[in-house]
Amino acid sequence: MTSFKAFWVISFIAYQAFYAKVNGAKSHVPALYVFGDSGLDAGNNNNLKTLAKANVAPYGIDFNNIPTGRYTNGKTFADFIAIKLSLPFSPPYLGVPEFGRYLVTTGVNYASGACGILNDTKFGECLSLDKQIEYFTSTVMKDLPKHFENKDKLKHHISKSIYLIVIGSNDYSLNYFQHENMEPEEFADYLLEQLASKIKTIYDLGARKFVVGTANQLGCSPSQFCNETINRKVKPSSDKLPVVIQKLQKQLSGSSFVYVDSFNFFNRIRNAPKKYGFTNITKPCYQEGVSLCANREKYYFWDKHGHTTEAAIKIYAKECFSGSKLCFPMNINKLAHSNLRDSHKE
Repeated sequence: MTSFKAFWVISFIAYQAFYAKVNGAKSHVPALYVFGDSGLDAGNNNNLKTLAKANVAPYGIDFNNIPTGRYTNGKTFADFIAIKLSLPFSPPYLGVPEFGRYLVTTGVNYASGACGILNDTKFGECLSLDKQIEYFTSTVMKDLPKHFENKDKLKHHISKSIYLIVIGSNDYSLNYFQHENMEPEEFADYLLEQLASKIKTIYDLGARKFVVGTANQLGCSPSQFCNETINRKVKPSSDKLPVVIQKLQKQLSGSSFVYVDSFNFFNRIRNAPKKYGFTNITKPCYQEGVSLCANREKYYFWDKHGHTTEAAIKIYAKECFSGSKLCFPMNINKLAHSNLRDSHKE
């Protein structure tokens, strides 16, 4: 065990040094902490008892041809944002041995496939948002203090880091659509109320900079492209998110929020796919047991479950980081550089 610990520590330090050297620039923020579902999972589900895993080929075919547990052919949205922030990829919390978690200071990924905002949203074993926040609490209370000399430096680290939270799709596909015991508007209100409450918990731990997104157009997927009845039932959560975000920013002193309007941005791609480089936005590139498309850059969807290709994810990440059509009221780049003057005083 001792030799394994030494090997892991050396490997992790080399990993951090590699990315620091590749990026070559000082990171814009101290860290990127990631919460979400399969869209952001970087391998947490590999360590859980569930069939909802992406740890076999050809998943990861464009990630050094290694299936890491990411539900796509390459990098996730969180990975691209980390690159743009000049940070290493946030490692999956369950993929880092407990004895080495104190070494991780540039962000952690708590996202888990087939889970959601609500605790009863799940397929197999997964990390609900509550569980993800429980692990983040451990990071803040147990792991990070080992790295910082005093509480002020720890507070600075937490407050200047970015918190990416994109979750909610499974609360529809694995929960609401199984029962539909509420009107769509009522369920959206309930779901976002729960999300807001959990964001407040993260805020109470010191977080201040948030990027928040919820369900996309679930009616548009390889299995049912495009079921507008489903889309209409999901749309209220997208429509109401900006109002919830505005209320949170008023309630939570010193906080800054960016909301991701992926529901409406998808219409831009859907209405002009060639403009974004796609020749196919209905069929999956990878059809399990059948085939793998010849050009993954031309496909919007990666698999039959509606996970998208790296090519599509890259478009969303670029637009949310530096554009003005997906993320509001500012992009992530502006969020990262907000309050820089104050940060130098701390």
